[in-house]
Amino acid sequence: MELDSENKTKRIMDNTTEDWNQGRQLLLQRCKGRALNCLHEREYSRAFAHFIVALTVQPSVKGELLNAFLFTLEKLAENLEKEKQINEVLMCYEQALEVLPQDSHVLHGLATTLFRFGFVDCALSYFLKSYKANPFFTPSLYCMENLKNALVERWHFVMLNDKERNLAYKQAITRAIEDGHHRVLDIGAGTGILSMMAADANAEKVYACEASEIMFAVLQNVIQVNDKPVKIFQKFSTELLIDEDLPEKVSLIVTEIFDAGLFGENSLETLNHAWEYLLSRDTENHSPNEENGVSAAHPNHLDKSNVNVCRAKVIPYSADVFVVPVECEQFQRTFCLDDKVMQALDLKEGVIPQYLDDEPYSTEKISNLKLKYLSAPSCVLQANFNSHQEIKSLLQGKVLNPLYKCTESGNLDAFVMWFDLHLDEKDKISTAPKEGSDHGCWEQAIFFVLPQYLEGASSFCNIGDDIEAEFLCRGHFQLKKVKLSNSIPRNNFNKLLTMDPSLIYLLNSYVAGNVIDLNLKDISPVDNASILDISSFPVLSLKSLKDSSNTVFVLKTQYQAEIEQLQDAHEISHERLVFKSYEDLCNNKMQCDFLIVDPVEMCGLLKKNLLEDVTLLRMQCLKDTGLVVPGEIEIHAVLVESATLKEHSQIISDERVCGYKISQIMNAYQCQIHQDIQYSTLPHQNITEPFKLCTIDLNNKSESGTKSFFSNSHKTKEVEVTTNGKITAVIYWFTLTYHSNFIVNTSDSNGLWKQGAIVLDEEVQVSKGEKVCLQYSLKNSCFQIGIANH
Repeated sequence: MELDSENKTKRIMDNTTEDWNQGRQLLLQRCKGRALNCLHEREYSRAFAHFIVALTVQPSVKGELLNAFLFTLEKLAENLEKEKQINEVLMCYEQALEVLPQDSHVLHGLATTLFRFGFVDCALSYFLKSYKANPFFTPSLYCMENLKNALVERWHFVMLNDKERNLAYKQAITRAIEDGHHRVLDIGAGTGILSMMAADANAEKVYACEASEIMFAVLQNVIQVNDKPVKIFQKFSTELLIDEDLPEKVSLIVTEIFDAGLFGENSLETLNHAWEYLLSRDTENHSPNEENGVSAAHPNHLDKSNVNVCRAKVIPYSADVFVVPVECEQFQRTFCLDDKVMQALDLKEGVIPQYLDDEPYSTEKISNLKLKYLSAPSCVLQANFNSHQEIKSLLQGKVLNPLYKCTESGNLDAFVMWFDLHLDEKDKISTAPKEGSDHGCWEQAIFFVLPQYLEGASSFCNIGDDIEAEFLCRGHFQLKKVKLSNSIPRNNFNKLLTMDPSLIYLLNSYVAGNVIDLNLKDISPVDNASILDISSFPVLSLKSLKDSSNTVFVLKTQYQAEIEQLQDAHEISHERLVFKSYEDLCNNKMQCDFLIVDPVEMCGLLKKNLLEDVTLLRMQCLKDTGLVVPGEIEIHAVLVESATLKEHSQIISDERVCGYKISQIMNAYQCQIHQDIQYSTLPHQNITEPFKLCTIDLNNKSESGTKSFFSNSHKTKEVEVTTNGKITAVIYWFTLTYHSNFIVNTSDSNGLWKQGAIVLDEEVQVSKGEKVCLQYSLKNSCFQIGIANH
């Protein structure tokens, strides 16, 4: 009887389990069917609810439903966000993570949503979770890297790695405190390294202010980890109040709020406020003819023989500013349109760049450039930061008129500026270029000599000619006028066509590989072609309109005004040149013969979403016989050892920062992906020969649906080491094939493109002859490469 009872119980349990399994399968099938039907009807909210039930009931169907579910989640979140239902958007992602807790797509979607809503720190943590869940999910890596770059600019790492700079500041701060300056304020404290130097020099009180939210968090951590008595404020120094923030005025300010152009970070405004409100002004028998102990004969240096010393002081004490006129072909390409481009666009009267008032100078490390000094450098200004009166006069405006005698013949393309920063009477930091060296954290300021400054006169000068320049220092430096002794201004100069300098640079890139000479009929002999051009500027399409009956559809870009100028100048009808938004292109099916793209940004990275856009537009807008131009992209790379790249990516060690514990905290913001790399001038050693990684065929008809290129998560390639050393980074570039005779190599040292680099978290020691296995992926046009097992 007991056995029969046990068997009966087992049969009941088996039947119950079978019924439960049948019920679960029935529920699963219903939910799957309803979810897909709702998705087809664009009822995203109902579809999402059914998908959630299906994935909860049977997690194993993830692979089958994943793409449809992710698409539903994206569309639902997009609609809710448009209706400003922020909490509902976040709830959707929470539900999605309950059923797919380690899915990179869901984590990435939540991170981007949090970023748009302003939750930056939280967004960064979810990008990191997405990347850790799948290290080859490149969109999360790119977003995480971009966010780190925005939060902590790369110059922090280069500056902190500069041992000479750090030591010079430490010595000057120590001397100042030994001289009796015991109340210290560090303005723009960053990591707080200068504050800690003051604390270690036995200052009585040390205060530090840092306005950036992220850098203030770094500052808090650094001060706490190093256990230093520094009181910190998340404020600009101009917001600090005596009695409310600081209990009293300070006698010493330490700061390095200077850029390559010296005053570009509002340093004069900051110092003016400090002298007015934050610095103590008590003096002992101060001479009325001298201010702050500075001799009139030596306006830039502390005169220790003068006993009448003001008890307030600023470090750095002063700066000497140097300027030199130069010839540089690379600078010309920024503001002078190449003759081949002029001819291709049928521009007869010439083009001049727009004024650069908003950004009066560029920055470069000129030791990495091919340029020629036309004269000896000249000291154009000696700025005394310990003279409140002088700071006020520089804010009100001071005209500088340096005169140069040409010692070399050449084209006057720019003035290059650098400065010596005198910390005190013993130590200084120089931002002068060092020949053949990449040492030091400073770039130089470049003031382009635009045609406007010469009133259209020739910029060529001979040996013995005079160059008269006019700079205005009003808070920052601006080049206002240039006169050459033998130049004659043009009468009709003001009637010339004007262009943004960035556009001139972009147009000049079409000279590379002689692409500017390309005719679309060389690729496909189509009469009355219909062309879709999503380039930043439709050079090839505009050129094709001159001698044909072609019709061109162009994507609306930042240069639309310049395109319309050319359209009107050449009397091109609005029926033949039509502007379209991206949404118009996707929603209105077209039948075009050509799709023209510019795949690579000038910074060296693939254009964002390029491959996805090409895939979609090729399906939506191209004829079966239509072609994408350029049709092929090759990715090339080389493994290198480079201390310079490493110093731009991370703090090498605490020894670089005078032994303070900073590296671990700051290196949380180190980045792998770098752009604007100049491979031809970068100090490095090749560890391998350059190699081709892969080829992307933009005309690949085998891609169907909305699949992206490189749908596999990652691929591998083996390369041979040719030199003993350490692999620091992978530098990569592209070749673009427009036609068999028109190929652009973006690593050409004479070209305008920079290159990209992936810097490894840790260097890899290798030996000659060793084989290295690389893993790489390309998703959403985000490229990543790493070394397997490292």
